[in-house]
Amino acid sequence: MESPTPSDAPLVLLVDDQRIIGEAVRRILAEHPEIGFRHCDRGADALALAAELGPTVILQDLVMPDADGIALVRAYRAQAPTRLTPLIVLSANDEATMKAEAFAAGANDYLVKLPDPVELVARIRYHSRGYRAQLRAQAYAESERRRLIAERQAALLSSRDTLIFGLAKLAESRDSETGQHLERIAAYSRLLAEQLRAAQPELDDEWIRNLQIASSLHDIGKVGIPDSVLLKQGKLTPEERLVIERHPVIGAEALDAILERQRDDALLRMARNIAAAHHERWDGRGYPARAAGAAIPLEARIVSVADVYDALTSKRVYKPAMSHEEAVGIIVAGRGTQFDPAIVDALLQCEIVFRSAREQLHDDAFSDGGIGA
Repeated sequence: MESPTPSDAPLVLLVDDQRIIGEAVRRILAEHPEIGFRHCDRGADALALAAELGPTVILQDLVMPDADGIALVRAYRAQAPTRLTPLIVLSANDEATMKAEAFAAGANDYLVKLPDPVELVARIRYHSRGYRAQLRAQAYAESERRRLIAERQAALLSSRDTLIFGLAKLAESRDSETGQHLERIAAYSRLLAEQLRAAQPELDDEWIRNLQIASSLHDIGKVGIPDSVLLKQGKLTPEERLVIERHPVIGAEALDAILERQRDDALLRMARNIAAAHHERWDGRGYPARAAGAAIPLEARIVSVADVYDALTSKRVYKPAMSHEEAVGIIVAGRGTQFDPAIVDALLQCEIVFRSAREQLHDDAFSDGGIGA
């Protein structure tokens, strides 16, 4: 026997092996069509049905041929879906000891069957209203808990991101010629990743956001390079070249130390990969690990192209800035050797946007023949 119920109206589950009782309760509740009704005549089915149905009130008989009513009351309270569901015991036994046992097991109310229809409906409505209000209060509390957690996490992430960028700027400050290098690397990396996303949908918004921030740490290892090498304006000796080629290892080791404390931080893992591998080459002739192809993390392959493009199109004391066309020509020439072919293709596909980003982000864009020279 079943009757429909609006989403916020009482829904009653009667568990009683006597069909005559089920019919009697159904007739009583039929006078109140807003109250939904289900009858279960097997104790063995009651727990699963209650968990599936989600009633606002359970009417439970105490004497059934296949189940102990008191044990069922305890079982309702032991399973999560009915732990708080109002439970009214229906029993022919009016003894105080039986009532006490039912309440001790977890019952909310006790009626001697068959109860007066007015009283039965009033009890059902009373308990159902209280249960609905409790569920709403719990839902609100859970929503507030999640909101507060999200706010705290957002604040922590913002602080972390600011700290990361501050550390990166500290490293960058050792080279006064780089200007807005980190901002440009972040912008170029984002453009490449968004272009790649069409073929690689796993590059979602969070991944790309992390890439923007993590890219700023690509040269963090340079803090460990002596000024005599890092700031040398002439050509490096072979020995000095070996020293400066240590900066990816230094950066990776520094970030590994942080990851020991924050193993699940996706942004820091990405930053570590970029710092370690942004000077690797697609053909395996890069440094420091001589990694090749897909063995180089995708984020490092992206930053590699962005870094080279920015280096080529930026003015230095020892060279003028190349034009966009010249820089792209050099990168295309390295397709499949120095650079991942898919990333070079992505650069070509968004070349107009790349050029525009360069014009907006370069503080020396129109000096010394920088743009279009």
